[in-house]
Amino acid sequence: MKRRAQPWLGTLVDVSILDEMPEATLQAAFQAAFAVIREVHEAMSFHASTSDISRFNHAAPGDTLRMHPHTIQVLTAAQTLSQLTEGVFDIRTGSCLAAGAFLPHPDHATIPTYEAGHQAYLLRQDGLVQKLRDDWLDVGGIAKGYAVDQAIAALQEVGIRNACVNAGGDLRVLGRHEIAIRDPQQPTRMAHTVVLEDQALATSAMYFSRKEIDGTVQSALFDGRTGVSLNSTKSYSVMASCCMLADGLTKFVAATQESNHPCFDACDAQAFIVSSL
Repeated sequence: MKRRAQPWLGTLVDVSILDEMPEATLQAAFQAAFAVIREVHEAMSFHASTSDISRFNHAAPGDTLRMHPHTIQVLTAAQTLSQLTEGVFDIRTGSCLAAGAFLPHPDHATIPTYEAGHQAYLLRQDGLVQKLRDDWLDVGGIAKGYAVDQAIAALQEVGIRNACVNAGGDLRVLGRHEIAIRDPQQPTRMAHTVVLEDQALATSAMYFSRKEIDGTVQSALFDGRTGVSLNSTKSYSVMASCCMLADGLTKFVAATQESNHPCFDACDAQAFIVSSL
C-alpha cells in the first residue's frame, strides 16, 4: 500500500492506493486526487477571501455571483439535504460558527443573526447564484465529503481499483476495506469497525471541537432548526454510496438522535450512533 497526505479542507487528507502499478502511474494517480481536492478547497474555503463562499458572504442581498461547478454541485446538494432533513441540515449556520469563534470573522464584519427556516440563495442557470438575504454560508459540513467523492472519481479515471480517501473521518473506498471508528469518550481508542465495499463512511462528533462559551459547553455542530450548538459525548456515522451525502447526514443524526428517519432511505444510507466501548 502507498499513502500520501496533504493538508486541505481544514484537515489532513489521506489517500491510500493498494493497487500494484508502475511508479509513474501511481504518482499520476496521487496527483490527480490531490489536484481535485485542491480545486474544491479553493472554491469553497470559508477562510480564503477569493473563494466562492467568501465572495457570497461578503456580497449584498440581491447580488448575483458566478461560481465554480464544484460549488454549484455542493449548493444544490445542500438544498436537497435541507429539504430531506426538514431544515436540520443548514449551511447558513456559518454565522453561528463565527459567533462561537469556531470560524473567523471575515474582515471583522458584523455577523448576521441566524434565523431558521429561510433560503439564503437562488441557483440560476449557467453557474449563477443570487444571494437572497444577509446570511453567511459554511459548507464545511458537506464539502469534505464532496471532495472525497471527487478524489475517488479521479482515481477511477486513471484505473485505480483499490484505494481509500480519508478527509478527517469522511472517507470513501474502492474495493473492500475494514474501517475503525473512534471511541467518542476516548478518541485515541477505536470503538468499532465496519466493513465497506465501494462505499463511503462519514462520522461527526464533538470531541475535538467542544469548548465552554459563557458557561455553556458548545461544539462546532449546530441544529439548523434552532441555530443552537450541539453537545453530546456520542459520535454519529453514516454509510452511503456517496460521501457528500453521508457527510451531510451525520449532522442530522447528531441533532435528532434519529437513525431511522426517511431521509436515510431517500439517500440509500444507513446511520448508527456510537456511545462508547
